[in-house]
Amino acid sequence: MLSHHELATLMLFRDTEKRIEPLDPDVLALRRYALVEVRQRQPHEMTLQLTRRGRELLARLQSDEKE
Repeated sequence: MLSHHELATLMLFRDTEKRIEPLDPDVLALRRYALVEVRQRQPHEMTLQLTRRGRELLARLQSDEKE
């Protein structure tokens, strides 16, 4: 189960282009749950991305907000 901090961090991925630190404890938890992943673009450039599982969870949460 996600904490409210982890859930808020997951929503940041959906709502903003803000840079999120890969070693943030909430991001580490989301990685452990396979909701986000680290992608390496260049040898020293890493980005965080939602996984399919993360996108599906956010879509379910959005559909619950509309009801």
